[in-house]
Amino acid sequence: MPARARPLLLLALLGACPSAAGTATEDGAGSTGSATAGATGEPTATASTDDPTAAGGCPAPLAVCGDVCVDLAHDPAHCGGCDRPCDRGLACLEGQCSVACGPGSVACDGACVDLDVDPAHCGECGRACEPGVACVAGACAPACAPARTLCGEQCVDVGNDEAHCGGCDVPCPSGQPCVYGECVGVGLHHLLISGQSLSTGSGSVVVSTEQPFTNVSFNTGVRAGGVDLTGFIPLVETWNGGEGETIASGAANLVSELEQARGSAHKILASAHGVGGQPYGALKKGTAPYANGLAQVTAGAALAAMSGEAYAVRAVAIIHGESDHLGGNLAYADDLLAWQSDYEADVQAITGQPYPVPLFLCQMSSWTMYGSSVSRIPGEQLAAARARPDRIFVVGPKYMLPYVDGVHLTGEGSRWLGEYYAKVYRAVLIDGLPWRPLAPRAITRAGDLVTLEFDVPAPPLVLDETLVTNPGNYGFEFTDSSGAPPAITAVALTGPTTVQLTLAAEPVGGNQRVRYAATGTPGVWAGPTTGARGNLRDSDATVSRHGYSLHNWAVHFDEPVH
Repeated sequence: MPARARPLLLLALLGACPSAAGTATEDGAGSTGSATAGATGEPTATASTDDPTAAGGCPAPLAVCGDVCVDLAHDPAHCGGCDRPCDRGLACLEGQCSVACGPGSVACDGACVDLDVDPAHCGECGRACEPGVACVAGACAPACAPARTLCGEQCVDVGNDEAHCGGCDVPCPSGQPCVYGECVGVGLHHLLISGQSLSTGSGSVVVSTEQPFTNVSFNTGVRAGGVDLTGFIPLVETWNGGEGETIASGAANLVSELEQARGSAHKILASAHGVGGQPYGALKKGTAPYANGLAQVTAGAALAAMSGEAYAVRAVAIIHGESDHLGGNLAYADDLLAWQSDYEADVQAITGQPYPVPLFLCQMSSWTMYGSSVSRIPGEQLAAARARPDRIFVVGPKYMLPYVDGVHLTGEGSRWLGEYYAKVYRAVLIDGLPWRPLAPRAITRAGDLVTLEFDVPAPPLVLDETLVTNPGNYGFEFTDSSGAPPAITAVALTGPTTVQLTLAAEPVGGNQRVRYAATGTPGVWAGPTTGARGNLRDSDATVSRHGYSLHNWAVHFDEPVH
């Protein structure tokens, strides 16, 4: 085409085109709101440029911004409104500046995340898991300790969680605690008591003569025997000429009072079947005292059924060890394990109950009265509890209690000991909690410093010389095989659960050990001022019914140093 003909053709084409944004009319004018060609050829707007709802001539869902039609839901220069640009690198998604995420991801706080696995956005944007907790399939899933179970997004102990008793989402009926993974629907809780003379109240003057709650004994009294068990009477202590106050009233009444204070009721049937001066061999399964205990179980179950009361044997309380000390029993820990196992099997066979029957015991503290400076029995008692921490529980020692003759407790001492049993009974059998006495968890040495880490029921630790007199170094000893171990020059509390011993020199002998409340003077009374004892206790503030201090005192122990 000749060059001079091109302008004429361009002018003809322009005259034939409609306006850029509007619809041409017969007279050549654009429709209202359309853009028309100006002198420069750029479109102009005849509609409002500030109101994005004024679509003008823009097809839905576009809106007019300035002189153009825009998609406010997806235009990064006009995201959600005119002239609202997104930052560089962000896209406009549904009117919000965000990242453009691929399949399986969503935008949260300007980043693409997978809601199935992101712990900061688990299941939905902004829903964060606790520190250290993973997000699994859109749910926070903590890594549970071996003794706990993941239920939903929580680690729980299905052994004592009333919302997950025995398994996830298995709630207990209202008012029933979860203990050992079973909802306990019991109205009458039987506490069996056995052992030697301390279990029968030998020499202990009666101090509990009234029953302030609903606790009961058999009609034959606390020392019930095995025959003529025909009814229940209010639990009180009685004197038979040589035996009086047992632990029964102290234990049962404190449990009832503490439960009443939190709006619950707990009724205990207490019955003793021990015999003074007898070793394990004369009290175990197959003996007359053991048979009396089972007769008490049979009678308790029958009488409760007659009155329509749900019944179970909850525990056996043992106060024992002196005769096995005298007999040199080297297998006493095994005997305790067998004792508990036999009681549990026989009780469950009689009652049909699903509940375990744990053994509660206190350490023997009176070996000095038998002419000995040390005893193996307290260590055996602690070893049995460590072997079966779910069935055998050491309530504590007895060196802090008052004695009437160096072996047997006063009436106040028996009731006081009963309140110690009450604390552990309640923790294990009502609250469903694990129990460990105040005992060393680890003993280590670095140079001349020995560090003891303790299990402490109620921190912090205290060195108390008010109730118990200091036998020297607060009851601590360091020994080794050298024949001349370095002396302890200082005992200090270095933390709420830690004791540090400073030695006169770094030890060189082997078989290094720390003893506590382990050595006494042969022939002297047991007790807080004379016997094998120590000054270490915790800060338990449980209130006694009779003004006793119920701090947990450190157990007798003789443990290796690592």
